Amino acid sequence: MRVRVLLVAYALFNAILYSLLLPLWEGFDEPFHFAYVQQLGNLGGLPDPRTDRLSGEVGASLLLAPASYAVKQNLPQVTVYGEYFSWPVEKRQAARRELYALATEGRWERSNFLNYQAHHPPLAYLALALPERVLAEVSLPLRVAVLRILAALAGSLLLLKGAARLFEELGVRELYKDVALFCLLSSQMTWATLAHIGNDWLAVPLAVWFLVASIRYWRCPSRRGVLLAAALLAAGLLTKAYFVAFVPFPAGLCLWRKRWREAALAALILIGLAGPWYARNLIRYEVLTGTQEARSGINLAAVWRAAPELDWPAVMSSSARGALWTGNNTFSTFSASTLHLVIGLILVGLGLWATSRPASAEWVAFSYCALFALALAYSAVMSHVYTYGASTGPSPWYSQVLFAPVLGLALLGASRWGRAGRFTAIAMGLLFGYVLVATYAVKLIPLYGGYEGRTSLSALMGLYGSRSGMLMANLDTVALAPAWVLVVLTGVVILFTLAGATMILPTKPSAVSTPSTEGP
Repeated sequence: MRVRVLLVAYALFNAILYSLLLPLWEGFDEPFHFAYVQQLGNLGGLPDPRTDRLSGEVGASLLLAPASYAVKQNLPQVTVYGEYFSWPVEKRQAARRELYALATEGRWERSNFLNYQAHHPPLAYLALALPERVLAEVSLPLRVAVLRILAALAGSLLLLKGAARLFEELGVRELYKDVALFCLLSSQMTWATLAHIGNDWLAVPLAVWFLVASIRYWRCPSRRGVLLAAALLAAGLLTKAYFVAFVPFPAGLCLWRKRWREAALAALILIGLAGPWYARNLIRYEVLTGTQEARSGINLAAVWRAAPELDWPAVMSSSARGALWTGNNTFSTFSASTLHLVIGLILVGLGLWATSRPASAEWVAFSYCALFALALAYSAVMSHVYTYGASTGPSPWYSQVLFAPVLGLALLGASRWGRAGRFTAIAMGLLFGYVLVATYAVKLIPLYGGYEGRTSLSALMGLYGSRSGMLMANLDTVALAPAWVLVVLTGVVILFTLAGATMILPTKPSAVSTPSTEGP
């Protein structure tokens, strides 16, 4: 119980800190996702990516808030961070005041920016539309901060509970389950995915809960079980189009068990709940998902032809690193050697699992991962074709669907191999905790505090010592909370990280050394 309380508090403080540290619109495609929420809040109906635009309020804010070089490639009107921090502090403070003073009546106006994210299913946006409208008179940056925190809190708690249930269904022993949950909450990409306005905050937890329901159905097939799995998949389909990849999954489970009526029932649920949205896409865009890539004419045949063009070992390596750490819209990265070590430990855990005579329910989780991995490969080729080779991998936030089940299988394998498994689990927990602490103290706070140099130990000592005043002043002009609040929250999160590493790592051999009866 003490560990559970710690993990919940760890999730809550990370959700709040990440939401407030992230500068305005620094989340992945965030202004466009927010525009979707705002249009629903205005009772303006479902948006159309071909015609609907960002509101005048959001459009004006894009010209006042700094952004990354990656964003400038898409929106050349923005001011990049380097240029912004070169301004005198008085000019930055004036831009900040103007940003907070934007007239909220601009929500009813239209800017010149086309909303290319308006094709998404509406469920996650509907959940945020009411609070956005209730806060209509609040300044835009504060409104964004509140919506981020709401999304991050809801998403992280749903994910934490769903992942805990998933690890229980897989049979992960208690201490190793806690390590897996700690690693999940210590991943930078968990927070980069959940703590911004969009649809990922709901999509990722729904994917985990769908897998939980699928494993339960596999163990004990029933009409109630298939109803739950199909309903969760339908909710996913109404949240994000990548759930299309899972449509064959419940049918496959039913047919493998020769439960024909339940397969038909699952199909009826999906058609009845999610079918109208995808029928609308076919009528309106003549493609099932409505994505800009599909609307441009990139189909399965085009993907198949282009697949050999990609350097797949390089794609898999970069995608694995991106799944663990991606510097928000700056798309900066973490130490490659550290990330490779994390990946290596996960692969060791998976290897231990694969050699431990897995139960059939575990193969359900593996099949789920394999199916979505194929979808990620398809997405990588589609992006490659759409960007004429500029993009060579899937969006890193997509891969978060796989993170919880992969951690679960890796720690399950570790739990079955005595000392080797115990060492793997301890190393994973310590390394994930280190990466999270470094994410805040070494990477994001210096980045959003205007520091662009190498974050060596001596540079950090100077940055947090003699140059701390400059760092805090710069952070005050970009983050969504005062710098001192962010520093306090960072200190709290670091303390929770240390407490978590102390409390949940399986350091007592007697508690974990006995092999599972399912192991070798």
